[in-house]
Amino acid sequence: MSKPKYLSDGEQHNESGYSRTVFQTLGEAYKPYRWRILTAFIIGIIGRAALLANANVIGVWVDSFCKPEHGITCKGVPSLFTGFTSENYLQLLAMMAFAGFVLTLCFRTIFSRLSAQAISKIYDEVTLRTSRLPMSFFDATPAGRIITRFSSDYGNVFRLFGGPLAEFASIIFDLTAMVFLITLASPYYLIFVVIIALLNYVVYRLNRAGLRQVRRELSASRSPSIAHFAETTQGASTIRSFRREESFSDRFYRLDKYFLQQKLRTTRRVIGFSFQMNSLSALLLLMTGLAAYFLVQQGLASVGSVGVAFSFIALSGNTVQMFFDWLTQFEEAMIGVERLDQYLRKDLEPGNLLPSTAKFQTGHPKYDETLEKYLQNRKLTNERNASVQVEGLWFRYREDLPWVLKNLNFEVKAGERLGIVGRTGSGKSSLIQALFHLYPLQSGRIAINGHSPKIQSTDTGMDLNLFRRSVAFISQDPVLFQGTLRSNLDIDNTLTDDRLFEVLDQVGLKEWVQQQSQGIHMKIEERGKNLSLGERQLLCMARCLLQQAPIVIMDEATSSVDPQSEEILVKATEEFFADRTQIIIAHRLSTLEKCDRILWLHNGEIQSLGPTHEVLPRFESANLT
Repeated sequence: MSKPKYLSDGEQHNESGYSRTVFQTLGEAYKPYRWRILTAFIIGIIGRAALLANANVIGVWVDSFCKPEHGITCKGVPSLFTGFTSENYLQLLAMMAFAGFVLTLCFRTIFSRLSAQAISKIYDEVTLRTSRLPMSFFDATPAGRIITRFSSDYGNVFRLFGGPLAEFASIIFDLTAMVFLITLASPYYLIFVVIIALLNYVVYRLNRAGLRQVRRELSASRSPSIAHFAETTQGASTIRSFRREESFSDRFYRLDKYFLQQKLRTTRRVIGFSFQMNSLSALLLLMTGLAAYFLVQQGLASVGSVGVAFSFIALSGNTVQMFFDWLTQFEEAMIGVERLDQYLRKDLEPGNLLPSTAKFQTGHPKYDETLEKYLQNRKLTNERNASVQVEGLWFRYREDLPWVLKNLNFEVKAGERLGIVGRTGSGKSSLIQALFHLYPLQSGRIAINGHSPKIQSTDTGMDLNLFRRSVAFISQDPVLFQGTLRSNLDIDNTLTDDRLFEVLDQVGLKEWVQQQSQGIHMKIEERGKNLSLGERQLLCMARCLLQQAPIVIMDEATSSVDPQSEEILVKATEEFFADRTQIIIAHRLSTLEKCDRILWLHNGEIQSLGPTHEVLPRFESANLT
């Protein structure tokens, strides 16, 4: 019986090692801090060596008490310690312990801080690129999969690189110092350490591929349950209305069970790996004990050196095991980096560029700082309106889907009010998507004042973002963001409060805002859930007025609001936007009566285009038959 597939189709599964770009991403993140991190590493090595060398000093101290007449091989005290009393040894041990503790603390603090900043840069850079991916990516990618990248996967990365990586580095320091100190105490024991280290490495290599695979599957298995949960919360009212709670709960339990099964598989694999490592540690201790007895009997080692070597070997066995345990956790963090790197390397939306502040060199086009500042203050036109040209437009959302717009040719004159009508599925909203160039145009051209946006690097034309800023948009589903009312109205934070209240007064919300306890700084919940639909739509109208774009598009803006809000919105089209170019889509034909012309779409083609008094009655009569 085949296992049901719950993973999203778009999840990428790499069963081999990590790609070179993963290490390039880490290199880009840590590059600004490399010299400070190197300094921290030197401090850490000195600190750990000072702590571990205490055992060697104690061994010398023990040998200073050794007498040959006891029948035990004695080793002379090194010249460095000649004349040392017990008090001197105690003082030296105390100073070494204090210095080692302080230096180790400095290393961990400095390294953890720098590492956390470096990993945060990966998050920032991935966010910059994800926000500029094509719309087709968001259409095909479940929200849960994107959320998983920025929550669970990033959490795994930050959890190790943000702090515990200092512990991993300390283990490496310890192993390096132990090899050196064991060699000083008794070189014979170095043989056993090398043998056990090689055996641990063999065990790690035998388990590495399996551990990577189960961890990759675990990371991928989070997405479906999170996506389903997000969809459920967004549609909670509909689910309750149709009494479908049980079916949605059952599906969530199945997805969550699948994730837990993957987690159990991963845990079993890790426990099996740890058992193998523990067995090697036990073998090392047995070999050390037998070798200590033999070396002392043969006079090849003193009691002090045996004590030092045995202590380090017992510790090194546990440290080697910890090293490979941490290495497996490092693998989990690397899988998180790998999954973030997949978004980091995706192709951007054609025509879109990264801001000049982007630091990682990923081959994506980026704004020059001077050009970026120039474009921020530039307008397409200084006039209050602009014309729109649509020539030979063929448009569909994907190559495997049918055409939704077929050979459209028309022009909206500057300052004209054009109404667009058509039955459901005729292509009205798709035309808006095409006007904003949210999807690639298969053929044809859309221009403002004769200027088309530059989509490909070989094209000539205006900047895509400048093109889009020239068009203000009010949709039937008003969108507000979590934050303050002010930040939703003035996204660039360049306007005065007086200007904001002036526009709020125009849309009839000034008194309502003044009545709020926090006024214009009132909190807006996600998607404006703490506001009514009419309030959200009027705020979007205010934001549109503040944008001062020469072209305004309204897509069913009055379809879901109360009569009072509709009256304000209609008034806006007649008064506030009177000198702007307007493109209005509406099902309520009364909303379009004062338009200059009507564009009638049918099955993605122009059925008719002409004066309102001619086209609107024909459309209405055709719609009734």
